[in-house]
Amino acid sequence: MIEPDMPRRVQSGMRLRRGRILAITALLGITALSAAAIVRAADDAASAQGPSDPWEHFNRKNYAIQQGLERAAIRPMVKFYRALTPGPIGIGIHNVLVNLSEPVVLINDILQFRIKRAAVPVARMVLNTTLGLLGLFDVAARMGLPHHGNEFGVTLGRFGVKSGPYLYVPLIGPSSPRDLFGSVVDFVANPLQLLRYPNRTRILETQFLVGGLDLQISTKSQLNALLSGAVDPYATLRSAFIQNKQGEINGSGVPLNLPTFDDTDTPPPRPPALEPDPPPDPTAATH
Repeated sequence: MIEPDMPRRVQSGMRLRRGRILAITALLGITALSAAAIVRAADDAASAQGPSDPWEHFNRKNYAIQQGLERAAIRPMVKFYRALTPGPIGIGIHNVLVNLSEPVVLINDILQFRIKRAAVPVARMVLNTTLGLLGLFDVAARMGLPHHGNEFGVTLGRFGVKSGPYLYVPLIGPSSPRDLFGSVVDFVANPLQLLRYPNRTRILETQFLVGGLDLQISTKSQLNALLSGAVDPYATLRSAFIQNKQGEINGSGVPLNLPTFDDTDTPPPRPPALEPDPPPDPTAATH
């Protein structure tokens, strides 16, 4: 409430901040509605055309672009990054990035009503941020609390939002309209994105770049094992992505975690399968 005896400059500042909050709220609402409409329209298009990949011609072009980018730029950058971050340095950076992702995992675990599962990222954040020196050491994993991934695209899937057609995006990889929107929400929920601190933009850009290079290194062995003998690598990757994503939604499996740097030339051991979780009941909260 604005008091009448406040200075005009203070009153105008409060009105301006209130207006910005209303504008941001309205923008988020419009974005959510637009995303839902896009996903619905895309899913209708997929249903009308039959296959799960009605944009295959477009996707294959994007896949070819990605292969060219990897040869020309990404692989040299990854090689240079690995030379700069050998051994324990690379492991520490990887652990910090994983620790920064735990709040997003926690939020999505709670939204999916996986309360017991949500206790894991909480414990990991506490242990690794304190005993692990701000996440440099994965103390929690050594205590039997390994990292598990989660994302808003899976949350939407758990509540029955269809994925829409398969979509391949250069520099992002396999996705769908639902999962692309989920990635935007997860990006906004990044704790470094929400806080205000000096050199914020530069730190966020560094996290984005280093995180991308780290992901390339961490998943290289898995992708090589998956695609090395494939007759059609594009189709193989598409099938693996769709099956893995549906497994995450059903609760019959867990996301493929980033392997450690101990032996990046061999695939990491597969995590044990989880018992299927029942999908959440959106009407339960109303009773």
